[in-house]
Amino acid sequence: MLPLILLAASLLLSQQASMECVDTGATVAATETQAVRGPDGAAAVLKVSTADDHSKNSHECNADYKLVVTPANGGAPVEADFLASDGDYGRTLSLRLAGFSQDGKRLLGILAEGGKYSTTLLFDYHAGGGPVQIVDLKMQFARVAPPGCGQTLGIIGTTASGAIVMESNSEKACGPNRRWLVSAAGSKAQPLPQGASILSLYESNSAVR
Repeated sequence: MLPLILLAASLLLSQQASMECVDTGATVAATETQAVRGPDGAAAVLKVSTADDHSKNSHECNADYKLVVTPANGGAPVEADFLASDGDYGRTLSLRLAGFSQDGKRLLGILAEGGKYSTTLLFDYHAGGGPVQIVDLKMQFARVAPPGCGQTLGIIGTTASGAIVMESNSEKACGPNRRWLVSAAGSKAQPLPQGASILSLYESNSAVR
C-alpha cells in the first residue's frame, strides 16, 4: 500500500500554495494560488481558509476549499465551495491548480492534507456547472508501488474520452514509472494503453508537495 503520495514540487510554483491549519480568531487565516488561465482567457484561483469548527466536543481545525473562476468576457466571478475538512490543528494544507483542459471546459488540480489522517485528492471542475468531482488518489494508487516506496504524482492531461491522465515516478528504483488513467467512477487507477494519445493541459503545472 502506498504510504504517502508525494506531489511534485519541481514544477513552476506560481499556482501552488500551502499553509498550516490554524485559528486566528477574528482574522481569517487563508492562502490562495496565483491565477491560472484558460485558452479563452478565463482565469481561476484556488483558495483555502481555516478556522476552529466550533464543535463543543472536538474543536478541530476546519479547512474550506474554494475555486473562483472569472469568465473571459469579464462577467462576474463564479465561486465553487467544493470541499471542507476537519482535522488536527497544525496539519499542512497544500493546493495546486494543474490547469484548464485544452477546450477550457474543465479545471484540474490536487489537494493534499497532512496530519494524523492524511489525504491526497484530485478535483475536476466542469465550467458548465454541476458538482466538482473529487477523486481519492491514495485509494486509486494504493497498490501501485510496494510499501515504503515514495511516489510522485502529477496531472499531465486528459484523453479524448475525458479520462484524466496522471504520471507516477518513484524516488528510487522501487516502483513503476508509468502513466495512468484516473476516473471519479473508478476505484483503481488503470495503466494508460501503449500508444494512447494525451491532450495536454492548456497551462500545465500539475502537483503540490
